Amino acid sequence: MQENMNETFQNLAALEAPKRNCALVYLKLILLPTLAYLYFLLGFLGILHFKVGIHSVVLIGFIYIVSLIFAKHNGEFGVCTFRRYSKEFQTELHEYVSKNLMPIGGKMKSNASFENFIDTYAKGIRNDNYASVAASIFPTMGILGTFISIALTLPDFSSQSAGALENEISLLLSGVGTAFYVSIYGILLSLWWIFFEKRGLSRFDRDVALIQNSTAALFWTKEEIEQAYLQENLQNFERIGKMFERLSSNDFFERLGKSIETKFKLFDEMLSLEATAVKRGAEHIKEGMEALSRSQDRQRDLAVIHEDILTKLSLFNESTTSLHVRLMHSNEAMLKTNEELLRTLKETHMMQGDSTANEEVESLKESLKIIDAETEEIIQKMDALK
Repeated sequence: MQENMNETFQNLAALEAPKRNCALVYLKLILLPTLAYLYFLLGFLGILHFKVGIHSVVLIGFIYIVSLIFAKHNGEFGVCTFRRYSKEFQTELHEYVSKNLMPIGGKMKSNASFENFIDTYAKGIRNDNYASVAASIFPTMGILGTFISIALTLPDFSSQSAGALENEISLLLSGVGTAFYVSIYGILLSLWWIFFEKRGLSRFDRDVALIQNSTAALFWTKEEIEQAYLQENLQNFERIGKMFERLSSNDFFERLGKSIETKFKLFDEMLSLEATAVKRGAEHIKEGMEALSRSQDRQRDLAVIHEDILTKLSLFNESTTSLHVRLMHSNEAMLKTNEELLRTLKETHMMQGDSTANEEVESLKESLKIIDAETEEIIQKMDALK
């Protein structure tokens, strides 16, 4: 589909008309209004030998300014703008087609309308409201200008003499003559506008027709959609007919019976395998429960042994505590005995004063120190056992 679109747009680019300078087209549209206005302006200045009033020149100038504004919305200028931006037109058309693609019967085309796209695109080239009123607004403004000119030049006819009245009538007729120049200018601009408007629209329609013919392969038509749906329905009916033929044949029922029988065999095998798996699972669960029961019994025995150990440790702790207390008492009694013995020895030393007694006292002190050290060591070991 993408290759088809690229080829179509390449062919579309080959159909492009030669581009024109839109500035020259604009100058062509305002050429006659400008020349006509200059002609009346020269008459007002006295260069040309016909009389034009100041009010007529002003009103014609106002219509001329309006024509300059409306010229950009003429069909001739619009078709020039359309051809100038042909690349942008192709880009927008490509996006429009890509956005509305729809597959039917294996083909991919745009389901949108080319006419809707070209109408929307044309509205962006010019203002249709200006174009629709331009052909009637110029003569209307000319007639309005004529009546304004007559109203400005109309005398009051208050003269009593025949000569003054003839003079006022001549002024009226001369004013009416110059007032009609405004209507002539408006009608002239209307004819000029209509000519180039129709000419531009015909060129635009011709360009659009060429583009539509070149891009016809990218858009679904109503007939193509109906034909594609009809063909697709016929293919569906053919497939349904073939399916019924297969269903009504004996080979189909034989294959169906064999397939069902094979599936039932597979289902029986699956049931037997599932029963075996359930049986093995139950055995494993039973073995696990027995192992768990044995471990609970062992844990219970370990708890009893642990309690027995704690009891014996408690008894041992109590025994060592009582032994430690008794040793403390014995040590205190021994210390008291030693102190009394030392005091006795000192008294004896004082009474005797010989060296032999001193040696015995010193030996006795050493023995007592050794006994004290051994006693403290026993007490420390007992504390460590606690």
